[in-house]
Amino acid sequence: MNLSDMSEINPVIMDRGRQYWLDGNILLLEEISDLVYRAEVKGSAVYEVTVVLGQDDTILESECDCPYDYSPICKHQAAVLLKLQNAGEPPSNQKSSSLSPGPKDSLESLLESQSKEILVDLLLSIAADSDVVEQRIKLKVSRHTGDDEAAESRKLMQSYINSYSDKYGFVDYRNVFHAVEGAELVAQKAQEAINNKDWIQAVRIDFCILEEMLTLIQSADDSAGEIGAVIEESLARIREVTLESEGLEEQELLFHLLLKESAHSLLDGWSDWRLTLLELASHLALTEEWREEWEKHVQRITAQQSEDTWSKNYFLEQLALMRYELIRNYQGEQQAEDYLNHHLNFPAFREKGIRIALDRGQYDEAIGMAMEGESQDQTLPGLVKKWKQLRYEAAQRSQQLDLQRQTGKELVLDGDYSYYQQLKDSYPPAQWPDVYQEMLQHFERQHRYPAVYTEILIEEQETSRLLTYVKQHASLIEQYYPYLVEKFPLEVAQLFRDHIEMMAAGSTTRAHYQNVCRIIRIFQQAAGQEEALNITHRLLAKYPKKPAFRDELRKFEQAR
Repeated sequence: MNLSDMSEINPVIMDRGRQYWLDGNILLLEEISDLVYRAEVKGSAVYEVTVVLGQDDTILESECDCPYDYSPICKHQAAVLLKLQNAGEPPSNQKSSSLSPGPKDSLESLLESQSKEILVDLLLSIAADSDVVEQRIKLKVSRHTGDDEAAESRKLMQSYINSYSDKYGFVDYRNVFHAVEGAELVAQKAQEAINNKDWIQAVRIDFCILEEMLTLIQSADDSAGEIGAVIEESLARIREVTLESEGLEEQELLFHLLLKESAHSLLDGWSDWRLTLLELASHLALTEEWREEWEKHVQRITAQQSEDTWSKNYFLEQLALMRYELIRNYQGEQQAEDYLNHHLNFPAFREKGIRIALDRGQYDEAIGMAMEGESQDQTLPGLVKKWKQLRYEAAQRSQQLDLQRQTGKELVLDGDYSYYQQLKDSYPPAQWPDVYQEMLQHFERQHRYPAVYTEILIEEQETSRLLTYVKQHASLIEQYYPYLVEKFPLEVAQLFRDHIEMMAAGSTTRAHYQNVCRIIRIFQQAAGQEEALNITHRLLAKYPKKPAFRDELRKFEQAR
């Protein structure tokens, strides 16, 4: 991706980033070394963005320390990228104009010159026209604390949400980033409380944000992840409070607030966010009494979980991991290991158990646990593969060559090419051909070959076999022609012609026609310009009544 073309970035994120840039939310942008930039961007907190550019303005790296993880680029990064793209130019709403007031007549200086009575009258008149403005002013100047501040915070968030909801109360994806602006303003209050070490108030404000956003997400299109990002930022602040708080009395209050919030019905169906609150509460379970209370609370929540097997198992596994950490911290490693060994039905515990056995050199025990996992999780291919990989590692470490070969072969046949060379190297040259042929025959008996089959053919330069395979799947000629064209130029050209003819016959829209021309361009790389022009002329003659197709073909022809 290049600064001059950032079309790959989600357009909603770009719009949000543009707004941040135009509003002056980029507090700092500096080049800390050649083409490496660091920026500070004000959102619900001040976030640090790092951008690394290439000589041609290619975006080599872009990172932000905010919790947003719904797509590779967040709004803070987008704002910085836009500023870098427009280096040296102020945002359009900040550009000077001959019609704009001079420095002496700036809005700030004009307001500073007015009396308190005039300013109060002005704010009241503006607030009378907008509930959003009224709530924003109240939040800014209110001296309320505790529940009153939380109530004002809710009103502000709701006023923004109501302003951008349709008549049915739904917020379209185009308006979501406006609807959450109230929450972002409230988040600044939460951050101020953290800065002042008013931990309890910060958490109460963030709980308000959490609840309002959980309500909003039920009636909004959050495909850009704006609401989810606000929730993640709130949880990140609550985590900061949990780790920074001191004093048993304050920690006890936080502990009980977290337990209460984790049971909120709005979190039903949002297991990960509920688990985050329970995990934070477990960090504050500092006494035996509190740990017993945490356990009873968790059991009550677990009893209310749906019977959906996967989601409930996931929830139970995460809770078991929290218990494991509590046991380690307060009862010792031996009790924790006993707990682990009694919960090997959970994949995370089985993997921990196998890793412990490997570290101790207990390779047969590790192999046994891995094979039990394979048997237990037969319907879950990803887990079966993980257990096989661990079985392979244990066999390799313990120099059990037969088991290493057997497991490596299974992994390759299951589609993991990364084990192919290791498997090949484990055999003497005289023995390998038989194993190799057996594996190829295994693949060729299947109706659909895994990608590893062609990777092996390319590695071993089995071009005849690869050609046979491509003939059975015409579209693959686009991908594999570089490995075939030198030895089979005529066959490659014919496969391309057949593929292009077939695609053209099924094309009915301009997008289809453009795709055919794309394939012709690849054909040109494989067989030369003359061949590409011949097929183009043939299609022009064959489809005289498809003007859109002919238009795309003419574009290709003229571009030569």
